[in-house]
Amino acid sequence: MVLAILIVIFSVKNAQMVLVDVLFTKLEISLAFLLILVFITGLVTGAVFILLSNRIKAIKHKKTEKHTPDESTEQ
Repeated sequence: MVLAILIVIFSVKNAQMVLVDVLFTKLEISLAFLLILVFITGLVTGAVFILLSNRIKAIKHKKTEKHTPDESTEQ
């Protein structure tokens, strides 16, 4: 309920229309919508970066496990 109220207040305070130049076109959209869109884009970009870096670390870890001998075979 509190989040919904904050979203409504945010939308009302940032309701003015802004002109956005995107590549070869111009769009006129609400500032609130633009801010939310940029925020979600940042979240998705950050999540993808974290997932990819974790995947790369896991692959590197598997490669190093293959090259290191087991401790049980050394004795």
